[in-house]
Amino acid sequence: MEGRAENPLAYATLWDRAKPRTSQRRAIQDLGDVVTVILGGNRSGKTTSAAQLVAAVAMGRDDPAVKVWLRVNQIPAHYVPKAPGHVWAVALDSGDSREYVRPAVAQYLPPGTKWRNRDGFGRAEAVTPQGGKVSFLSADAGRDGFQGSAVDLVWLDEEPTGARGLAVVNECLMRLVDRRGRLVCTMTPLSGMTWLYDRWVSETPADARVHWIHGMDNPHIPADALQALLAQFGPHERAARERGEFTVIEGRVYSDWRRDLHVVPAFDPPADWERLGSIDFGTRNPFCFLYMAVDPSDDTLHVVDEYYQPERTLTQHAGAIDQIINHGRPAPLWIVADPEDRGSRLSLAREHDLATVVAKKDVRPGINSVAERLRPDAEGRPHLVVHDRCTNLIREIEGYVWDHREGRDMPLKRNDHAMDALRYACHQLARSEWTVG
Repeated sequence: MEGRAENPLAYATLWDRAKPRTSQRRAIQDLGDVVTVILGGNRSGKTTSAAQLVAAVAMGRDDPAVKVWLRVNQIPAHYVPKAPGHVWAVALDSGDSREYVRPAVAQYLPPGTKWRNRDGFGRAEAVTPQGGKVSFLSADAGRDGFQGSAVDLVWLDEEPTGARGLAVVNECLMRLVDRRGRLVCTMTPLSGMTWLYDRWVSETPADARVHWIHGMDNPHIPADALQALLAQFGPHERAARERGEFTVIEGRVYSDWRRDLHVVPAFDPPADWERLGSIDFGTRNPFCFLYMAVDPSDDTLHVVDEYYQPERTLTQHAGAIDQIINHGRPAPLWIVADPEDRGSRLSLAREHDLATVVAKKDVRPGINSVAERLRPDAEGRPHLVVHDRCTNLIREIEGYVWDHREGRDMPLKRNDHAMDALRYACHQLARSEWTVG
C-alpha cells in the first residue's frame, strides 16, 4: 500500500484507554443498530472518531485503506457497506460545516475526491474516486432540506435542539430505513436535558448505544493545558465540557454526580451485605421504593433495584415490593418511609407485613448525607453507587436542581420521588438510631 498521503484513513488510529478510563475506539467498536450517541467533553476526539467512520462508509469496506482501518482499530466490518456508500454529515449551520465538519472529514478522504462548494455556505458535497458520496448539510435548513435521499450513515455533529431540531433528526432517521443505515450523534451536552436525553440517554432503547469520552483521557491533548482551561468553568458546565455529562448547567444539587463514577452494571450483591429499603409514597404521583445493599468492606451503599409507579393502590405497591425482595434476596434490615403518610405505613405493616422506619425528613441535612456519599474519597471512590437498572433514580438525580426563586434555598419540587427515597435512606444511615412505627 502507498503512503499516508495516498491512503490517509489507513493511518488513522482511534485512541484507547483501558477501563475505567474512556476510549475513542470503544465508542466506534460498539455502534447501536440504529442510533449511537457519543457524548464527549471538549478536546475528547468525538468529532475525529465520527469523521473517520464517515470516510470509511463513503469509501466502502472493499477499499484497501478501509480494510486496514477496520483491522487496526478492531471495528466490526459489517458497520461499513461493501460498496461505496452515501453519508450525510450534518452540522448545526453552514458556518460550523465549513469550519469544523468538512475539514474533519476531508483529511481522511482519498486523493482524487471531487468537491462541490467545499468552502462555500449552503450544501456541499464530496465524491470519492470510486463514487462514494458525503453530503454536508446544516440543521438550520429545517426538515425540508433533509428529504428524498436514502443514505447509509447520518452523522450529526452536535445536537439540533428544539422542535425544529427534533423534526430534522426524525427526517434523518427515515432516510436510513431503505439501507438499514445508522445515525451517529457526537455532542457536548451544553443545552441541558433536551429531547435527546429523554429519547436515547435517560433510558437507552435496545437499538441504540450511548458512549462517553472524556477530554482528560485523550492522550493527544496536553492534560495540564486542558485542566487549566476547564478550571475557568463552574462545576456544572465543567461536567459537560470535560466529561460530556448531561446536566442543568447551573443549580444542580448533586454536583459530584458522574455516570462513569456512580453508575455500575447491575448485579445481586453477596448475601452477607446488609439490605435496606426506602419508600416515598405517592398516589397520582409515583410511589418509589429503593432496594439497597451496603458493602461491608468499604461502607459503599449500592442502590440495587427500584420500583417506581404512579396511580396504583397500596396493595399493588406492596405486591411489587414483595416481588423485589423475595426473589432469593435477603430481606431489608429496615425500610425507611415518609413520616407524613402514617396511614399508609400502618397499612403496610398490618396488611402486608412490611414494617417501616420513620424517616427523618429534614431536607438539607438529608441532602448533605447523600452528597457525602457521592463525593469521592481520597482514593477517588464514591460511597454511593447506583445499579444501571435504576433508570428513574438516575434520571431524577441528573435533573435535581435548586429552586432559586426569591427567599428559597431548597431543591425544586419536581420529579423528586426517587430523590426523596434516596435522601431518607442516606440520612438514616448517617443517624445513630431510628424509631420504628
